[in-house]
Amino acid sequence: MANFLSNFFGSAAPALFKKENSSVVGIDIGSSSIKVVQLRKDKGRAVLETYGEIALGPYAGLEIGQATNLPAGKIIEALKDLFREANITTTRAAFAIPLKSSMISLIEIPAASEAIIDQVVPLEARKYIPVPISEVALDWWAIPARETDEPGVLAEKPHQAKSVEVLLAAIHNTTISLYQEVMRGAALKSNIFEVETFSAVRSVFIHNPAPQVIIDLGAGATKVYIVDMGIVRLSQLINKGSQDITFAIAKSLNIPFVKAEELKRRVGVLGRAQENVSPVVNPILEYIFYEINRIISGFHKKYGRVVSNIYIIGNGAALKGLQELATSQFDNQFTPANPFAKVQAPAFLDPVLAEAGPVFAVAIGAALKDLQ
Repeated sequence: MANFLSNFFGSAAPALFKKENSSVVGIDIGSSSIKVVQLRKDKGRAVLETYGEIALGPYAGLEIGQATNLPAGKIIEALKDLFREANITTTRAAFAIPLKSSMISLIEIPAASEAIIDQVVPLEARKYIPVPISEVALDWWAIPARETDEPGVLAEKPHQAKSVEVLLAAIHNTTISLYQEVMRGAALKSNIFEVETFSAVRSVFIHNPAPQVIIDLGAGATKVYIVDMGIVRLSQLINKGSQDITFAIAKSLNIPFVKAEELKRRVGVLGRAQENVSPVVNPILEYIFYEINRIISGFHKKYGRVVSNIYIIGNGAALKGLQELATSQFDNQFTPANPFAKVQAPAFLDPVLAEAGPVFAVAIGAALKDLQ
């Protein structure tokens, strides 16, 4: 997708979006496309400079919309092409690491001092990580005990706590090496390598003490995050995504993938006289939503907390009619995600950015992390 800002403003873009050394580009390398968003900080606010997306299928000899697993060289090639098309002007980058290449888990350890926790967590992590600890990079955060007057929620005072909850994140060293190779090959500088879960949460959520859900409908899989009191309590993968919808349409109508992808984007889940693909599309989405409802129900049984809002992001979020179908499938409030609302841009672009926002949520969140 060509960068809208560059195409619209043309030679006027530099005047409206002044380029400064403080600019950073958030990079989201997904399974079917790369998304980038360039921001700069001005008087304490994040200002949008440019953004863009490029499909990865053609770099693997596949069609647009198909999931890939490209080597570093092809990713670098695609990233350079995207930077040129989107008019990215900074070499300062923040990378979001895919959830499939990482692990997030909420663990519980005996209450201890901070120094002891730093010694205990790597030992406890061995119980949760299916590979040797030497093969991963670990990070963790001790979660403060909750004190609340909220009705129906048991408040646990810090001095009463017998254990401490720790949010554990792990990224395989081979994944870090891949991203470092991409960074060097694209002549970028980065101190930010963040699991995409945290990037998505940063860009989507507003302050809300109640549990909230992000559904990231990607090409190869759907990711589900539940955040409570600002903490990622749960992250799970569902092995179906928007690519499965395209394959189902192609098989049902006996048409090539590229034609099915174009039909999916044009029609979505809406029924039309001669292009009604909803009997094929809806069962896949209903399965995904069923699994999400099961995850939400499990969270409620474990924590006794009721989800307030559900947000959908990712390339699949642009599917026409998805919001209406999702609203009918969930008991909770469905709220369209608008990550670009967290950055400053000309007001007349609001409708365009609101529509594009869910697709660029992770890239925006990564860039915001760097600007912080």
